[in-house]
Amino acid sequence: MQELHYNPLNPYEIRVIRLFTEADHPVHATGPLHCHILHVPLEDSYLVNSYNATKGLSRTWPVTVDNAFDKQSTFPRPPDYAQLFEHDLWERCFPFARTPEFPHLKVPERLRITKANRMATRWPRDQNIKHDRTWRYAWGDFVALSYVWGDPSVKREIFVDGVPVPVTASLEAALRELRNRVRIQEGFLIWADALCINQEDLDERAAQVARMKDIYRAAWQVVIWLGPEQHDSDLAIVTLRYMSLQLQHKGDMSIFYRRVRLNIVRLPFWQWQHTHTTLNIQKHALEAIYHLLARPYWRRLWIIQEVALGATNSPVLCGHSSIRLIDISNALQFIKGDAAALGQFIVMSARGWHKFVKRWDNAIGDTHQISEKPWERPLAIASLQDPGRQFSTIKSDIYDMLVLVSEANASDERDRVYGMLSLPQVAQKIQLIPDYNRTASETFVLFSANLHLSRNLNGLRLVNSAVPAIGTRYLKSMHFSRPRKPKFIHRHRVVHPGCNHDLPSWAICWSCPRNPAEPLRNVGTVSRLASTDSPSISGNILTIQGVIFDTISTLSAFHPTESDTSYPWNAPNPPTSPYGSHDATREALARTLIGNFEGSEDHGLDPYRAILDWRLWSSSIQGDIKNLFGLQNFYYRNKTLQLFRTWTLESLIRLPESTTPWLVPRTATYREVLLGARRLLRWRRLVTTNSGYLGLVPAATRAGDVIVLIPGCDTPLVLRAIANKEGKGKFSVVGEARIQWVMEDEVDRRLNEAGGTMDSISIV
Repeated sequence: MQELHYNPLNPYEIRVIRLFTEADHPVHATGPLHCHILHVPLEDSYLVNSYNATKGLSRTWPVTVDNAFDKQSTFPRPPDYAQLFEHDLWERCFPFARTPEFPHLKVPERLRITKANRMATRWPRDQNIKHDRTWRYAWGDFVALSYVWGDPSVKREIFVDGVPVPVTASLEAALRELRNRVRIQEGFLIWADALCINQEDLDERAAQVARMKDIYRAAWQVVIWLGPEQHDSDLAIVTLRYMSLQLQHKGDMSIFYRRVRLNIVRLPFWQWQHTHTTLNIQKHALEAIYHLLARPYWRRLWIIQEVALGATNSPVLCGHSSIRLIDISNALQFIKGDAAALGQFIVMSARGWHKFVKRWDNAIGDTHQISEKPWERPLAIASLQDPGRQFSTIKSDIYDMLVLVSEANASDERDRVYGMLSLPQVAQKIQLIPDYNRTASETFVLFSANLHLSRNLNGLRLVNSAVPAIGTRYLKSMHFSRPRKPKFIHRHRVVHPGCNHDLPSWAICWSCPRNPAEPLRNVGTVSRLASTDSPSISGNILTIQGVIFDTISTLSAFHPTESDTSYPWNAPNPPTSPYGSHDATREALARTLIGNFEGSEDHGLDPYRAILDWRLWSSSIQGDIKNLFGLQNFYYRNKTLQLFRTWTLESLIRLPESTTPWLVPRTATYREVLLGARRLLRWRRLVTTNSGYLGLVPAATRAGDVIVLIPGCDTPLVLRAIANKEGKGKFSVVGEARIQWVMEDEVDRRLNEAGGTMDSISIV
């Protein structure tokens, strides 16, 4: 079989492909794909015109869902959007069928709205093509394709310069769709990494990876390919566009659902009010959004830089439908703003109420692939194009970028490092040239060393510490739907063994799965510590300046089925509370459990009072009982935890006047604080230090580990002293921690008491 031959690239050249379309010859309208590889110079000296004077009308890509407003309506609603709110016969007869809380009420197929009636959009042909315009470059212009490679074992055949070349099914589908798009028919060339880079030549591959920033910035447009049509993706795109318009013009959620309150019983001595939420929008439209957000594209590593370097009007193609990335970003912001209601409906519509909360009883648990909020990662990636927007979950700090990379998928682990080098947050701190002749371990150590020496030590927060074993089979007794401590635990299993690649504990390992604990968000800086001495590395020892703040003494179990029965671990002499009174200590506990609350406003209900509501720990909210990270399971495993000399966890949570409660009202604040506490407590321990400070630490933490504050790291770190003689005076990193201070300047006060000097800390 004839193989494709790549001619060597000059330092200033890139390869692009010219895809043959029906504009070249009618034979290319259907059938196998044919293309031709070109070498083109990517230098400013070859630019002949600006964007506005060239073909393409200033980077405008026609999409299927556009600003076709209905002028007769007070709200700019295109006619196609009305179908989102139509209801079939079954739903009109049985309004409860539109409520995700009742997933067993299936709509008969014969009564469903057909796809042909639901979707009437077609991608438009551009009426504004100016054939007399010139190209930006002397050789033409090109678009960069951002896509998922897909399963490498599933191949499709295309013809490159007359040679049959096997490519992944994902790339073949993307090129097949682009062949029908007006911009490609107009003559725009395409850059796709799988074809335009000789993947077998490691030196060329490294050189082209180093030029990714230049390639994507120079591209006329970055075209995003989510994949073929599936799970009503065309309906999802129409719905997202409608949400984007709703946010821009009204921002009103009531059009999507309405709340109905019914007084079932209304007597002077007893009142029973039922609250019911009815969806106005079609439930299958929300289900389609969920599946669109769950696509593998959003987990691909390289899209982080590809999207960040593209334009805010980048086209997003999915099957025959398309939308601008800015509209997806606006729609996800719209969903995030009402996560407690609209966001919950999206998850429940696809997974059902019984699967809304991920169960951990017989699985390792995956906090990344299946999230309660599947819009968070796509929103974070879309926000990279404009990090100054208020709704962005990405800040300017490099740590947020490291978290995104750690949760992404990559076929070559070294690409986790090389895929970040073009991003502004990384490029200004690290000067590293890609080299695929290095091993993965060498690449990780070199990247971590460069990062730490730049005085940014937030990478230490991503240490892969081990998670102890839990029982994955158990019998849990029940009494009036209130769980007790699980009994007869067996089949113990280690959830996360930690890094085993023989790297220093200060090096970020990208080969091991990230620690399953949810990253600590919105923590700010721990203090105004400033070190005059830069970190130094000698061999495998990282020497930094810091403050050894306190020692951990009391620890909770991190999971209700933790195999080690010695937890909760009570110190011999629990400290007194530095927070003061019983009420002040309760508030400190609440702030420890939910951190800086960012939930929805709900009739002025204080979230810190809501998280300490005894009903939330006893009867809770429907569905939380099944979750082993729920507050009930945490409470019954750790209620004897002696946090302070006179108070246990039980005495802080359950007040003496507490009585047998009714169910918790399913309001936005209660749902948000419950979810926030669950996400913080997952795979973490609630601890107190020798001085009585409350905190959350990694599951691998043990009594005697120290809390350390380091300039350049936004959270406290848990370090463990090396026990052997060779490691005397040295520490290993366990992970990041959250400490509830008595006052904001507590660390500075401690430092002043010590004469303003910091300790020299050696980490191996």
